[in-house]
Amino acid sequence: MKKALLLCTSHNDLGLVKALKKLGYFIVATGNRDNSPGEKWVDKWVRADYSDKELILQIAKDEKIDAICQCCNDFGVYTASYVAEQLGLPGYDSYETTLTLHNKDRFKAFAKDNDIISPVSVGFDEEEKAIDAIRTMELPLIVKPVDCSAGNGISVVENLEDAEAAIRLAFSKSRLGRIVVEPYLKGTQHGFCTFLYNKKVVAWCSNDEYSIVNPYRVEIDTFPATGWEKCYKILIEQIEKIADILDLKDGIFHLQYIYADGKPWIIEVMRRILGNMYHVPSNEFSGFSWEYWETKARCGLDCSDFPSGVQGKGCFGYKTILAPHNGEITDITIPKEYSKYIYDSFYLMNVGEVVKNYKQEPVGFLFMMFANDEEMHRVLIDEYRNDLVGVKECADE
Repeated sequence: MKKALLLCTSHNDLGLVKALKKLGYFIVATGNRDNSPGEKWVDKWVRADYSDKELILQIAKDEKIDAICQCCNDFGVYTASYVAEQLGLPGYDSYETTLTLHNKDRFKAFAKDNDIISPVSVGFDEEEKAIDAIRTMELPLIVKPVDCSAGNGISVVENLEDAEAAIRLAFSKSRLGRIVVEPYLKGTQHGFCTFLYNKKVVAWCSNDEYSIVNPYRVEIDTFPATGWEKCYKILIEQIEKIADILDLKDGIFHLQYIYADGKPWIIEVMRRILGNMYHVPSNEFSGFSWEYWETKARCGLDCSDFPSGVQGKGCFGYKTILAPHNGEITDITIPKEYSKYIYDSFYLMNVGEVVKNYKQEPVGFLFMMFANDEEMHRVLIDEYRNDLVGVKECADE
């Protein structure tokens, strides 16, 4: 039996575990937290930090793996690409290409050099230089660490009084000690997920992104995206251009874009599955398993039998269940009006557990199906609710 090394078994990685099982691999998995959701389904679990690429390389050598499968985290992508390159395993872009795509400053420099539709950013590796420079820039601006996801360390600067705090926050969250500053585009935010085969987009789906409790962390996704007809050809052209320039391997290529001033502006790209269990609704919308095909690609397997003529159908979405504030969970109540739309759910926290960062810690997810766009946006957005979780203050707070 062939052996695959999977870098994490979080709730977001469950589809990868299933895919590796379906493909017949003996699964060795790593992680730095015991009892993660997928741990019980793998064949061997090794406690290790997947962001430590040299440690993971040694584990890969010791286990004599045949394939490596990244996880739902940019640092997992870095490590998997590095290990694959060191061991001559297929399925991954070069390590340098991976760094270019997944570090915001490097990607923005690449985008500028190659006329990719993206806001022009300025990168900094020193706090004081960034603070001095931002005083000369036109506001509003958005400040981001180059290497964080889920909105960590991001701030919008509307006035100069807020600039220094925004810059120091971004630097504090960046492991690499680098940030980017770019114009803040006022528009609507969307996701665009594609699958590349021979550098061509053979499947895609789009979604609207909503960030309500935390303005920099996506909370709700709805499929398909509003106005997708105006954007998809432009985005596919841009993705295939990137794929040709960088000689990208088969697999997922996802991007986020802001629709503003009559066109889609690419703000971030990634080559991995998405967080918030994104592919539960996107699988339903697309009619195939994105994780299965992503796993085939990353294991270096032939993807020539990818389903042809794929076209998204229906209206699907997810809602992240968040607590209204920090504290001990006293109850989780799903509104009766949601019951007719929910087809699946997943809980990360239970009654009695403590929420320490309510803007970043999901309690769970509701996966929903609707008759049409109007119904979906009415239920999830127009009649938005954040009263599903009861919380009481803890004694130590």
